[in-house]
Amino acid sequence: MNKTNLFFTILVLLFIRCNGNNNDEANLYDKPHDPNKDVVVDNIGPEKGGLGTKVVVSGSNFGNEKEKVSLYFNDKEALILKVQDNAIYALVPKQPGKYSTIKVVVNGKESILSNTKFQYYIKAVVTTVAGRWNVYTNPPVDGPALDATFYRPVKIAVDDIGNVLVADDQLGARMRLISTTENKMTTVLHMSVPWSTTFNEQFTHNYVMERNPGARPILFYSLSKASNYIESEIYYDQKDAQGNWIFGAYSACALGADDTYVYMMSESGERLVRVHQETRKVELIGKNIPTGRYSHMTFNSVDRKMYLSLEGSGRIMRFDPRYIPEGRITPWITWDNMEWIIGTGLVSSTSKEGQGREAQLGTLCGLGSDHDGNVYICDQKFHCVWKVDPLLNCTVFAGPPPGSPVSGYRDGKPEEALFNRPYDITATYDGLIYVADTFNRVVRCISIQ
Repeated sequence: MNKTNLFFTILVLLFIRCNGNNNDEANLYDKPHDPNKDVVVDNIGPEKGGLGTKVVVSGSNFGNEKEKVSLYFNDKEALILKVQDNAIYALVPKQPGKYSTIKVVVNGKESILSNTKFQYYIKAVVTTVAGRWNVYTNPPVDGPALDATFYRPVKIAVDDIGNVLVADDQLGARMRLISTTENKMTTVLHMSVPWSTTFNEQFTHNYVMERNPGARPILFYSLSKASNYIESEIYYDQKDAQGNWIFGAYSACALGADDTYVYMMSESGERLVRVHQETRKVELIGKNIPTGRYSHMTFNSVDRKMYLSLEGSGRIMRFDPRYIPEGRITPWITWDNMEWIIGTGLVSSTSKEGQGREAQLGTLCGLGSDHDGNVYICDQKFHCVWKVDPLLNCTVFAGPPPGSPVSGYRDGKPEEALFNRPYDITATYDGLIYVADTFNRVVRCISIQ
């Protein structure tokens, strides 16, 4: 019998014993953790699997109290089903990484499996969750999510329980709510020209800007999660000491939020303001930042930076929105405070993956970040979604491979899916990615497990 078969034979015997199927003798391993001895991890089986795979971690001094034991795959905690002194029975957590270090913690004592890493198999699929392909109506139609229609879905945000808010602009002129649990879409707010939308970090409010300068002094609306986004309030521009509007009569484009402020930038970088979510005070924090026409924002909750995509140059910038220089002078954020991190700075006829500024991207539109610090960007020119990890490795996350533009409409594996000028993207806590696939007139979901 080889080592693998022997190991699994032992696991089966352990499982039978742990579940009480051998009634002829007491379980010798049903005993408490000994705080005077080390915790030891010997093995894991199987050594490969995906989300929800049942595994057994073998070792010693785990004890028999499940609530005192934690099992980690890298930094992701697994769901433990049962514990006995020499074995932990658990389910693999979601997306811990391609290879995971296994760590067990018992009453503050920890042990790491040093000679084996668990290999995680990723299952990914792109599906359509709302809208009818290539069908747009005026007015848009509410109803079951896949029977409802958009006019032009452009901007998108998702809360912590899977409610998706979509800005349906131009003749759509409204905010739409997709309930993924009820599989339906409803209109929650009529506006002039809804555009960028985002949640605060607490996920208590969704903010959506009025793009049209003719809507001033309205800056943006706040939709309350407590009312299922039916109730809304208006945040207005304010005047400075000289009597001038702080944001002014500019077209708005980029919007982002953290736990305290909403950040809003005009179409070509003429104005960057922050608005306090509670007091509603408007402050000018940046002025005449040469972003070129059209930029988009997302707040990364991991590094606490704001990421800015520039459509005209295929670049990603980032900056610290809380940066205040010594001897503060308003406005205080300038182009010099922007760090150029991704893209060559030129939009060419071909794209390529790469690290940092070696990557070659196209017309970069909306972007979103997840809770692992990854940033996802929609590329209208190359009809794809890019992923930038915390080390600034830039790869195609979904859509056709790097090279020449390929548009279309196809669900399936991310590398086989086709998009048509996707414009915005957002991510959930548990790793679902939603895309406003604007010129296919649908909202898509990228599920990674």
